[in-house]
Amino acid sequence: MLGALDWDRYWRFERFRRRCDPLDFRRWKRDSQRALKGLYPGRPRLCDATAGLGDHTVNLAEEGFEVEACDTSPVAREATRAALAEAGLDVPVHDVEWARLGEGGPRYDLVFNDAVHWVYDEAPLRAALTGMLAALRPGGALVYFFADASEPDADAGRRILEWDAAHLEPARIAWEHERDGTRVGLTLVASRGDDFIDEHHLYHVREGGGPTRLETLTMRRVYRWDHFHLAPILTDVGFVELRTDHFDNVKGHRFAMNRAFKPRSARGRSS
Repeated sequence: MLGALDWDRYWRFERFRRRCDPLDFRRWKRDSQRALKGLYPGRPRLCDATAGLGDHTVNLAEEGFEVEACDTSPVAREATRAALAEAGLDVPVHDVEWARLGEGGPRYDLVFNDAVHWVYDEAPLRAALTGMLAALRPGGALVYFFADASEPDADAGRRILEWDAAHLEPARIAWEHERDGTRVGLTLVASRGDDFIDEHHLYHVREGGGPTRLETLTMRRVYRWDHFHLAPILTDVGFVELRTDHFDNVKGHRFAMNRAFKPRSARGRSS
């Protein structure tokens, strides 16, 4: 690895990119939140467990959910609060790890998490799932992605890995922007493993005409937690029903949104 994953660094540079790039990130992320609202027409209480820069958080609140958000990155939390303030929304943003999400007791109808399958090792994955289960009210659901139940075979994740590896350039310039005397360029270098692709981020930073410095981090794309491999862990930690729904996004492509449910009662655990 060229550098360990540093979420503060990643989000800091992503905020810089957003200030320069006119792309409406929130619009192309809205499809999953809108689809979820179609499944829950009331006003359920939801935790956005992957606040990031606030895209999902703002979308979910605007769609009508009663939202709270969490992220362990201070940069992400500050960015989420800024995005919420700009949108005129009052949403609590917490500093809490997924494994500790349930320490306040069961209080959410839904936990939205679009990155849980990026946890590479099984032990922290189990801890995260256990924490999110504890945070759910009886009958509540974890909303997650990637592990499509309509593709239940053991090679589903590997097929996606093979496709991505075939279409991913080994090295490319992802973006380059300049604002207020600071120029940042991002080069991505990919290296493949058996069940992951590491994307090495090389940020070339030049401020005020000074020398260019290099900052790095490595982000791992994880392909091991398809439905075949994730489902037994979900059921083992206490979820009782796994469900996949399919929707079309704004580009006409199909995507899968998954839910794993908490038992409605102690009896429901064995159903």
